[in-house]
Amino acid sequence: MQGMKLGKFFRQLGVLLARNFRLIWNQKLILGSLILQAPLMVVVIALVGEPDCFTSNLINIGSRTILFVVCAMAAFMGLLNSYREICREREIIFREASVGVSLLAAVLSKALTLFLVELVQAAILTAGFVTLIHIPQNHLLLPTNLEVFLTLLLLLTASSAMGLLVSAALKNSEAAILLILVLMIGQVVFSGVMFPVSGALTGVSYLIVCRWGMAALGASTDINSRLAWLNAGLDDPMYDATVPNLVHSWQMLGLITVVCVAAAWLVLRLGFDRRRG
Repeated sequence: MQGMKLGKFFRQLGVLLARNFRLIWNQKLILGSLILQAPLMVVVIALVGEPDCFTSNLINIGSRTILFVVCAMAAFMGLLNSYREICREREIIFREASVGVSLLAAVLSKALTLFLVELVQAAILTAGFVTLIHIPQNHLLLPTNLEVFLTLLLLLTASSAMGLLVSAALKNSEAAILLILVLMIGQVVFSGVMFPVSGALTGVSYLIVCRWGMAALGASTDINSRLAWLNAGLDDPMYDATVPNLVHSWQMLGLITVVCVAAAWLVLRLGFDRRRG
């Protein structure tokens, strides 16, 4: 019996995944935005980044700035990818759930569809970044370029999961975009890059994907050695070039992803139960 239920769940998941990709393919505006986001971000990197910011003594603190730009762009892309995904199909999802379609399969199908899209986006963003900017090849745990790719993929996935949670909690995309804008501002304010974060606000920063992306990229590129040389007081243990620091940052991004996807399913479940009640 349990095997039959599991088989039914995976069949539903497969059908929903196929439908999600058909919807993306048929809605040319959404398809175009997903295709163009990463190349446009690469253009931004080319415009604001100095190729030798990690190696030249003549460039001020451009290395940390360019890492923050890349992290913020990945976080913004993930949020924008997902904030409409559930709320625009809320009635369809609830109608299908009333005849036995799993809400968990519906949420996971959205998360997996976005993950595959973001796999391509992360590859484009990484290729552009490491081509335009001469980053140090430290090979902390893996080849540095691969570490950068994994960090950006986890960043996109975690921020996308946050967007799914917002989409599940709100009934329309107009309301969702307001909360998404707040989350975007939070990525800037609480990442610890632009403004110091201390006291009670430190707890808030643990929920900020940009903070953990910065920590991982900072570890991979050994940004602290650059910032310490400047004697600007900007080097931070958060950026320590150690394997535990890198892995911990990846783990936090993964944890945020899992919690947000689970919360999106729970919120949708509660909404469906209230409607039936």
